[in-house]
Amino acid sequence: MILSKTTGYGVLALAYLAGKDASMVCGLQEIAETECIPPIYLRKILGELRRHRLLRSIKGIHGGYSLARPPGTITVWEVNQILAPDPYLDDCLLGFGLCKEGDQCVLHEQWQKIRRSYVDLLQTTTIGQIAEAVQRRREVSELVHQMDP
Repeated sequence: MILSKTTGYGVLALAYLAGKDASMVCGLQEIAETECIPPIYLRKILGELRRHRLLRSIKGIHGGYSLARPPGTITVWEVNQILAPDPYLDDCLLGFGLCKEGDQCVLHEQWQKIRRSYVDLLQTTTIGQIAEAVQRRREVSELVHQMDP
C-alpha cells in the first residue's frame, strides 16, 4: 500500500507551489514541466484540489494556481483522501474482508500496528515539509552537476 500515482502527482504539484512566494500564481504548464507530470492529468488533479479548497485558481492569460492555505496545514493524508482514498485500508491483509471482534486473522494485530503507523505518517507529514525536502534535493543535485567536469 503506497500512495497512488495521482496522489504522488498532487503532492508534487502542491510542494512546487509551496516553494513559491505565496502571492505568486504558477501556470499549469510550468508545474507540469518542472515536476514531469502529464499536463492533461495534472489539470484534472489541480481541479480536484481546487474544488476541495486546497488551491486557488485565477483564470486568464496571467492566471494560474496558488495554495489556498499555508503549506504547513495541508497534510499528505488530506491530499490522499481527496485524490485517491484507499478503499482497502481497513480490509484484512489475507482477503477475509473486515475483521470482527473474536474473528480475526493471524495477521490482524501486526497489521493494525502497521496501518496506524502508516496513517499517522500521512496525517503528520505536511506539504510544507515535502516542499523543504524537495528543495534540499534540488540544491544538492545542482551542486553535484556544478562539480562535474
